[in-house]
Amino acid sequence: MITKHLVSFFAATLISLGANAGIIFEDDFDTEAGAAGVSSLNYTSFNNWTVSDGTVDVVANGGWGISCAGGSGKCVDLDGSTSNAGVLTSSLLSLSAGTYSLSFDISGNQRGGAADRFTLALGGFLNEAFELSSTAPWQTVTRSFTILNDSANSIIFNHVGGDNIGIMLDNISLSKTDVPAPGTLALFGLGLIGLGFARRNARK
Repeated sequence: MITKHLVSFFAATLISLGANAGIIFEDDFDTEAGAAGVSSLNYTSFNNWTVSDGTVDVVANGGWGISCAGGSGKCVDLDGSTSNAGVLTSSLLSLSAGTYSLSFDISGNQRGGAADRFTLALGGFLNEAFELSSTAPWQTVTRSFTILNDSANSIIFNHVGGDNIGIMLDNISLSKTDVPAPGTLALFGLGLIGLGFARRNARK
């Protein structure tokens, strides 16, 4: 009976630990700007983002000769069409203490001209500048960081410039990654089972 209770407790603990990891936020922009294949200049009606201090464009794959990541769906031109690049800010994210991984896809503007630049920020945990030539291919950027205390922050992409052609952005994902190693979980389980047997023998 004791062993059965311990097994149940171990299973519940595993579920609890798993609940502390996984995807916190993700967006590929494919549902923005209406139906598939529809682009929108100076778009502001994002589901998970706000635009400030300028504008951004939602571009369907193939629109204006631009290919989105993977050759499908939609992506965002971080320098909209008002000669004033915008600041794209995610909805507020509640982040518990732990280790996280942020990934996103970026490419050059795909239309020529000078290199473009933007700054990525997430609270005080990430702050990095990126510069891409117009012909830079799609690439996945991944950054890891650790939060010591629970906090609430947003992901921010702040593009520089205003020539109406900017770095392209797609497929943002933020995940919590600090899952206990399998060996640690196994030792924890064996310890509980050993405790159960010890208690049962002590009663005999």
